[in-house]
Amino acid sequence: YEYFNHSNLNSTSETTAYLVSSGLMGLCFMIGVPGNIGVILFILLRFKKVNFTAHLMLNLAAADILCLITLPVWIYSVLDNIDRVTCKFFTALVYCSAYSSVITVTMLSVYRCLRIRHPQLWSRMSKRRKRVLLISSWALALLFSCPGVLTQEIVKVESKMECERILKSEAILIVALLESLLGFFVPFTIMLTSYYCLYKTATQGAFRHRHRPTKLVTRIVIVFFIFWAPHQIIKLEEICAAFLQSETVLSFISDIAGSLTFINSCVNPFLYAFSSKSLHKRKNESDTDD
Repeated sequence: YEYFNHSNLNSTSETTAYLVSSGLMGLCFMIGVPGNIGVILFILLRFKKVNFTAHLMLNLAAADILCLITLPVWIYSVLDNIDRVTCKFFTALVYCSAYSSVITVTMLSVYRCLRIRHPQLWSRMSKRRKRVLLISSWALALLFSCPGVLTQEIVKVESKMECERILKSEAILIVALLESLLGFFVPFTIMLTSYYCLYKTATQGAFRHRHRPTKLVTRIVIVFFIFWAPHQIIKLEEICAAFLQSETVLSFISDIAGSLTFINSCVNPFLYAFSSKSLHKRKNESDTDD
């Protein structure tokens, strides 16, 4: 949904990329939406008092649903034209939900690390502050979404109008570069740091029985990287090409790489909810238990 550059595609490769990306998006919609709804119902119906991990799960599932419900529009845009209002609105949903998902996963990694390494420090966090953290994640996601939404326009590609991001000025390119750093590389670095701290703690004798959180964070880091790295690498390549005024090399798979980020929203329900030990505890666990 961004940074597409079809000028150096032939019709065959373009059609193939569209078919593959549309197929992936359709599959993500059919699996991801019911899966995330199931996660929300599972948490709300099973637990009277959910802990902070469960709140993060709910936040993540809501973000993933918001992202996945836009997929029919993007599939339709492959077949037919969409107007500017539709382009802007659904782009805003995608950006906001994607950033919220990344922020929530990062918070989950940091939270796991604090709960294991500094339990007394986290226990001082009041419920009000925890709610502020959750609300702030959406506010921050909305803020990060603004540059992308403002630069998304309807562009004529051959005989078809498409929703694409316009990177004309050097200032916009710098903003796009900062988006990649803040939206992927910084969160990924935080996840790796949290994982390292968890692993280091879990290998200590006193904490070996709490090795499960380390395994969960390992899955988080690996899945996040697998599904987001291709899209971000292509984005960086296209930004650098725009700076240098040269042709892009990887743009022919940009649609497919973008589709992979939606797959992450399908995997999340199974990875974060049903693999989490906290969601299999007794129903009436307190907010401080995890």
